[in-house]
Amino acid sequence: MSIREWLAVSAVVAALLFGLPFIRSLALRWGATAETARKSVHVAMGLGCVAFPWIFDRPLPVWILTGIVTVLLGVLRIVPALRSGMGSALHGIKRLSYGEVLFAPAVVAVFHGAQGDPLLHVVPIAILTISDAAGALAGTRWGKRSYGCGEGFKTVEGSAVFLATAFLCVFLPLYFGGKTDAVRALWIALILATLAMMAEGTSDRGFDNLVVPLGCFFVLERLLPLDNAALAGRFTAVALLMGLVLWGARWSTLSGGALLGGALLGYGCAVIADWRFALPPVAVFVCHVVTTRRHNLTHVFDHRLDAVLAHSIGCLPWVVLAGNGTIPTLTGLAGISFAMAAQLAMLDSSTLSWLGHFSPKPLRSLLKGWLIAGVPGLIWFAPDLDRLRDALCVALVCALLAILLLLRLRPRYRGHVTGLWLIEGFLALAASLPALLVLQ
Repeated sequence: MSIREWLAVSAVVAALLFGLPFIRSLALRWGATAETARKSVHVAMGLGCVAFPWIFDRPLPVWILTGIVTVLLGVLRIVPALRSGMGSALHGIKRLSYGEVLFAPAVVAVFHGAQGDPLLHVVPIAILTISDAAGALAGTRWGKRSYGCGEGFKTVEGSAVFLATAFLCVFLPLYFGGKTDAVRALWIALILATLAMMAEGTSDRGFDNLVVPLGCFFVLERLLPLDNAALAGRFTAVALLMGLVLWGARWSTLSGGALLGGALLGYGCAVIADWRFALPPVAVFVCHVVTTRRHNLTHVFDHRLDAVLAHSIGCLPWVVLAGNGTIPTLTGLAGISFAMAAQLAMLDSSTLSWLGHFSPKPLRSLLKGWLIAGVPGLIWFAPDLDRLRDALCVALVCALLAILLLLRLRPRYRGHVTGLWLIEGFLALAASLPALLVLQ
């Protein structure tokens, strides 16, 4: 590295070391809350990172800087004297958070991926810096309506402020930076701000510091080449999925964070592959809402993000493989349909088992799963059903075996909710493997 690059790295590290005690002293003098002090450090670090494209010409010095800063922040976290002293501006809150450790790796990953394009770096880091802090402070001060997120809670008011500030963080740089015209900047800002708000709403323990900037970078990179018609289609997909989860929230047993995660999953299925891939998971969600409303289960369960993770395990491998062209689109569509049909069949069997006055009926659950979650994806094979016949027969047997196996495992994993969800997800994925027969 050149002397200039070492000086730049040293200046950033010095600013961090002097900034932490300075913010701590200001917080003590003005009686600021621990959350305000923490977010002040967050904003100060973020604004410095926004300027990286004009400070560093290549990723290497930023990687070295990240290593130094991450070690320093780790030491501040684990050494009690430093944690309660210099690091108290970061660690004054009582909840567990890894945000400060994840911040620097996220920044360098975005900087590296941007490959010298300032806007691809500035927009994700600005959302991380400004929107995250604004949403957290607004939620702390004015938040009244909360929703579950991981093991904690977030507020509707905080998410609304995050959405508004994220929109500005996208629109203003794109438009005034000359990257695109006002209409395209508007579409991109609406889409990216909404997705960022959803991602932030699903993340707890500071993992939004990693998920939000990386997610925003990848989405922005893919939105910029699109024309207005394609962007309008993407926004329509986001709006429809958000409308669906808001409609179902009244009766769903999913927490608010899980509902947002489900909407993100549906959007990912529709965008990475094509819109037909969103139909099976959407059918599972609609059936879930109808079932919980029918049996008055809304306040009986509190399903969190692990429920969405289980469905992601069955969905995303097929979506990604079809999206990058590794397998034909119809093979992927068969795979996600088989997976969601098996998933819904297992969910139905588990629900009947929990209700008690119904005995599990594997064949009934199998039929329900395939009619509701399988048909929306498999209907596109109608012109060539013979191609699907062998795979379908094997998949039906696999789904039935998955139901029976889950019923045997449930008593052993009673009290281990996350483990049971993961087992269900992998069983659904295994039951969908016969879709590979469609390759032939």
